[in-house]
Amino acid sequence: MIRPAAREDARAIAELEVRAWRWAFVDIVEDPLMPTVEEREARRLGEPLDGTFVAEVDGRVMGVVQVGPEPPQDASAERAARGAVGRFGGLYVEPAAQGAGIGAALHAHAVAALQAAGYSAAVLWIFAANGHARGFYERRGWTADGEAGAWEGVAEVRLRRTLPA
Repeated sequence: MIRPAAREDARAIAELEVRAWRWAFVDIVEDPLMPTVEEREARRLGEPLDGTFVAEVDGRVMGVVQVGPEPPQDASAERAARGAVGRFGGLYVEPAAQGAGIGAALHAHAVAALQAAGYSAAVLWIFAANGHARGFYERRGWTADGEAGAWEGVAEVRLRRTLPA
């Protein structure tokens, strides 16, 4: 079941995100930069939950995704030229459940939420070395748009997808 996240989910989301980071980014992100459960929980408790959805299986949070507007400093020129640009935040799935369809279901739900909010396109950032994520998103219509950046010195690339009206 996919549902909006609640404040009571903060700890479970934080624990899931930390496990997912340690599983997916072990060869990409140095250990001192890995998030802790406490950091992630504080972040979740301190930010709005609008646009955050969890996948729950047998009462346990097994995945999370967040969507919303692209920050204006990154998209203002595009917004004026092409319409509203949405942001597809981190999509994390319990490592033991990878390949079970939870990520695909969360992705579809998030895309539908962006469409329902009126966005004409969406962007997301992934670590450049994360071939697993890149393949996941490319199979779902995302393509690199030429923008690149870095998080804490780790190279990132931006992917974009047009959203049907």
